Amino acid sequence: MSQEYGWTPEAAGLVLVFTGYDTFATHCPRSAQIVLDTMAHHSRSASLIGRRLMCLVQSNDPHIRFQPVGAVPALWNDAEWADANRRPD
Repeated sequence: MSQEYGWTPEAAGLVLVFTGYDTFATHCPRSAQIVLDTMAHHSRSASLIGRRLMCLVQSNDPHIRFQPVGAVPALWNDAEWADANRRPD
């Protein structure tokens, strides 16, 4: 039986990976923010019915910043900093 999110209860979940997100964010900053907020909303909604939905965002710009996503600050994964001198603000 399929669920609202498109995968069966037996599936582990769904991971979406956005690469080069800085290019999109540079050309369409408001849309890029809306996409992240939408993904956060659907991830939370999916978890309420026992589904896993995760969105990973990769950027080539070490200075890219976003407003809070789904009311949560968007932070760098400190284990994957490409530039050891980069620190979150």
